[in-house]
This record gives sequence, structure tokens and C-alpha cells, in this order.
Amino acid sequence: MVLGRLPGRVLLPAILHALAPRLAVLERGFDPEFYLRQFDDEAQRRRVARAPLLHYALLGWRARRAPAAGFDPAFYRRRNLQRPPGMDPLFHHLEKPSSQESPRNEEEARTDRPPWREGAEAVLVFHHGRGGGSSHFLDFFEHDIENTGRNVLRARTILGAPTLAVIGDRTFDLSSGRDLLIDFARQRRVTRLVVNHLIDRPLEMMAWVRDLAERLGVPYDVVLHDYFMLCPRIDLITGEGVFCKVAPPEACVRCVADYGAEVRDFDPLSWRREHLAFLEGAERVVAPSDDVSARMRRYLPKPIAVWEPESDAGFPPEQAPRVLATEPLRLVTLGSLNVSKGLRVVQALADAARQSGAPLLLSALGPASEPLPQNVKVSGTFLSEDLARLLVEAAPHAVLLPAVWPETWSFVLTAALKQGLPVIAFDIGAPAARLRRLGRGHVLPSELAVDADRLLATLLELRDRWVVR
Repeated sequence: MVLGRLPGRVLLPAILHALAPRLAVLERGFDPEFYLRQFDDEAQRRRVARAPLLHYALLGWRARRAPAAGFDPAFYRRRNLQRPPGMDPLFHHLEKPSSQESPRNEEEARTDRPPWREGAEAVLVFHHGRGGGSSHFLDFFEHDIENTGRNVLRARTILGAPTLAVIGDRTFDLSSGRDLLIDFARQRRVTRLVVNHLIDRPLEMMAWVRDLAERLGVPYDVVLHDYFMLCPRIDLITGEGVFCKVAPPEACVRCVADYGAEVRDFDPLSWRREHLAFLEGAERVVAPSDDVSARMRRYLPKPIAVWEPESDAGFPPEQAPRVLATEPLRLVTLGSLNVSKGLRVVQALADAARQSGAPLLLSALGPASEPLPQNVKVSGTFLSEDLARLLVEAAPHAVLLPAVWPETWSFVLTAALKQGLPVIAFDIGAPAARLRRLGRGHVLPSELAVDADRLLATLLELRDRWVVR
């Protein structure tokens, strides 16, 4: 309404005057040209262009639009948990003293990145903007590339503007500006492309990567962090919370229709075929673990290289818990708890423990995507560097990793192993494989994930073994 022609003649000057002090602060970190590139609709772009900074101050930040190429609001929210929820991330950043300023994006957060090596070859990496384990993996992966003497250029995704790629302070439109990106890549001696994930990119991204690789005369690699290439829901978990075991595409049609997916406007029948063809065109397909490599080899007739982001050697011995006869068994889950990570398992287990009065106390160290029973304590979001301290403060007898999908690595498992804590996990995915390889922890049959009474009985048997007598 403010930016419309008639009301704007009266309202716009008044609002600009009222917000002048705030707009003066925001202007220091705002790029109007970049901001306007996030609007695909031409009519909307023209309206916003009347007062882009005002649009951002009133609406843009609430819609999680980025104010400038270097400022990633999603990343900033994840890193600054004490920010008041009703405050614009950019305003929060600019109001801080310079000595307290935090990184504006994931690339700046990598403090170990070496200086640019003039004349060296470079690798261009396409990444998403969601954070999480795949971002943590990429930090390790890029560090390994840099150790070979090559430079790394990370092309970040702008959430809400899927065709844009931000490299440093440069912005390229992959749909219409690949010529500029190709010139940029040639100037920086890019000799390889890496696709760390395709999430939040248009389906055309596969064609864009092929086009870039062909015109630059370089190969491309793809990293597998999950099952997005097989499942548009990413994790092979249906809306009912059940592992589909890679159901045929015909079942995907019903599943997506009933429960939705991570993408819009796609054909579930051709999804798997098109993405596997993209993998076949890669020079190298990389997976974090043998488990995901073995699962994907059933569908991809080419080798899959395993590159583990961490070493499983050198952990302290597992400490046997000492549970007093009068105290409950304290179990804690780690990280974001959603359906695929075992949220429904925890819900059912907590209800079963409450109804039976069993000596079991559950807590979730991290956020939950759905409400949990009142007898489960939920800590909320935390910074990854605080996990070790939070684990010590929680003082659990053991860690429960109730994931029902085949996880591809699990950095929270690493955190538990570093503390010497016993880990309980279902027999699926990389966590179970890693525990078996290490000869520690407790790997439970996967069918217990859907039988809360049997799962509770199994956990109480473990408690009995740990009770101090």
C-alpha cells in the first residue's frame, strides 16, 4: 500500500521521515541493487524500487530476504541466538560494537581459510544456505582441497532467490548470467566444479552445472549428504514417519501428494531418473560414509568415493554409567529433533514411560519440530561449539540417537564419542555402522522404533545393568 501510486504520495514521505534514524543505520549494510534482484515479478520489482530500503525495513527482513550479497540472514539467525526475535538481523549486526561483530555468512565463519594463492588452480563449490551437517562437512572438504594448494570459491545460495549465486561480494544469476560467471571462473583459473547440494535450487540447476562444466572444459563432482537424488523429501521418510526403503517412483507420487516435498512443480516419476543421470555425468561422486555409498551403488552404476569428514580413531574409552538404584536413567538426544531424526520415537517413548511410571528421564538437547510430552525437557537451539559444554552440564547416563532414516555421518555422534558416553542407536545408517566399527555403544533392532513398549523394556534392561549395587 505504501509503495502504491496513490497512497504512497502521502504515506511514503511520512514513513520515511518517521523511520529516518533506523534507515540511516540499515543503509550502511544495504545494497539496493542486490535487493531488487531477489524479486522475479517485474511489477513488484518496480514498486519496491521506489523505496527498497524502506521495503526491507518494513517487510523484507520479516520475509527473510537478504539485504546485501555478503549478509546471509539465515546464517546470522543461526549464529546469534540471543538476538531478540522481533529484531531485524542486519540492524542487530550493525548496532553491535565493531569488536563484537560476528561473521555475516558461512564463508566468513571459516577462520582457517588460507589467503588467496595467486596463479593457483581453483575449485568452484555450489552450496545451499540451510547450514547443518552438510555445511560442517563442506568446511572439512574445502580445507582438504586447500591443503593440495588449490583455492576454493564457495558459491552461496540466497534463500528466496534460487537462481542467484554469491561468490564473495559478487552476485551471478545462473539462469541468465552464466556468461559473466564463466568469465569470472576463467580469470580465477577454476579447473573443477563441486556440487555440495542441489536443495533450494531450481530443477534447471543440473543443466546449468553441465553447461558451466562444458563451456569451461572442466569436470564436476557431486557430494551426497542424504537421499535427495532419490527422494524429493530428502530422507526417504514418509509423512507417517516410516522409512520407505527406497520405494518405487510410483509410490513417490502418492507420498508427495499426501505429505509434500522439499520442492515444488516437479514430476515424481522422472525425479530419480533425471538426478541419477546427473550423477552419472559427474567425474566423481563423493559420500561421507560406506553406508550411504553402498545404498546409492544399487542405483548408480559407477564408483562412489567415500570421504569421511572426521577420524573415528583416538576417542576416549566408553565409560560405563553408574546409575543409583533410586534414580531414573537419564537419556539425552542431540541436535535438531524432527520426524526422521526420531521425534515420534521420543514422543511415544516418553508417553510409555509416563504411563508405566518407569524410571526413565528423557531430554532433548536441541530444538524439536513438534511439541514433545511435558516429561521431556527441550533445551532449544544451541551453537555447535557449545555442544560439549552442554553435554557435560546435562550429565546424561547415555546418549540416545533415535533416527529412523539412514543418516550419512552424524557429527553429534562424534560429540558423544568424544565425551566417552555410551550411545544408543537403531540399526540403520552410518551411526550404527560407526558404532559397530568401533565396537562400542548399543545398536538396537530398527523395529523397536515403532514399538515403544519393547523399546522402553530394552532401555530399562540397560539401566539394570548399569545400576550400582
